[in-house]
Amino acid sequence: MRDQSLTRRFIWETRLMQASPLGVAPTSILIGSMVFATFLFSAWWNDLTLIVTPDKNPTLSPDVWTAICMSLLWGSIFGLGEYTRVANLVDLQTLRNDGVAVDAIQFDALKSGPTRATRIRAQLFGVLGGLSGIVFYNLVYRPDGEMVTLATATLTNFWFFGMTIALFVEIFRNLSYLRADTASLLRDLDHRIRIDFFHIHRLDGLGRIALRRALPWAVASAIVLLMLFAQSSPLFFGPLFGSLMVSAALVFGLPMWRVHVLIDRAKNAELARIRHDMAAARDVFNADATVASASYLSALLALEQRLEHVREWPLDFSTIVRFGFYLALPLGSWLGGALVERALNILTR
Repeated sequence: MRDQSLTRRFIWETRLMQASPLGVAPTSILIGSMVFATFLFSAWWNDLTLIVTPDKNPTLSPDVWTAICMSLLWGSIFGLGEYTRVANLVDLQTLRNDGVAVDAIQFDALKSGPTRATRIRAQLFGVLGGLSGIVFYNLVYRPDGEMVTLATATLTNFWFFGMTIALFVEIFRNLSYLRADTASLLRDLDHRIRIDFFHIHRLDGLGRIALRRALPWAVASAIVLLMLFAQSSPLFFGPLFGSLMVSAALVFGLPMWRVHVLIDRAKNAELARIRHDMAAARDVFNADATVASASYLSALLALEQRLEHVREWPLDFSTIVRFGFYLALPLGSWLGGALVERALNILTR
């Protein structure tokens, strides 16, 4: 009888994206827009002011800024999750075709979804995330400096409470899936990778996969940083931003470092073998300077020079450029927020 804990199924976010006829980007935009529309309804219900004028400078209210950021987070969770799954599946298949022994568990997880055991573990992480969300909400969201209670809560208060908890649940669930995905990517990597120094580019897919897995966390950190436009006390957003950036760095850096070590180790071993042969060939050439011995020694010298210039990271130029772009996302979010503020000032004059 088949072990039910190994039964694979896509999570509901993936099933929703697959069921949409619009495509990944339009669907994620639609999801974010629908989330923001629910906030606008609650704001209308409670007759909230959307644009405020502190110091006679029109700006979006803190509630609107925070709601926009939460809507962006929801759209990115769905859109980037499906984009990375599909693109990584293509790269894994390419790696297979190029002779890289891809871990079957990781391939099956992208193709058919996580196992039941993995989903249950993610649900437990989600419960922990929900509890963290409750604490975070009570520490951060204090209109007029006062904690919201059931007696004083408005529909908008309930909206922020529900969205904060739901987002923390999603973040912690994705951390759980990320942990399982990282483990399968690194599992027995030493014996699964065949390093061909004349075709080192065949390993570039590993760099693209690792970078895509870091993208959702980099985007989330940029959106969290954007939330600071709405916060008078950013104390608790610093650790959240930092943890997301650390997650992005580890997700990208750990596999890259592991592969780098493997390439560097194999390269040094091959150079040592070539230099040993060069020493023997030199002795032969010194003893009997024939055309054959000279040609062999020249070939070893050329091979050594070629091997010394082989790169030791599975990263092509486009991946490096995208990595720099990801690092600039938080700065871009701040510039975007400043542009929105500037545009609002112009439009409301």
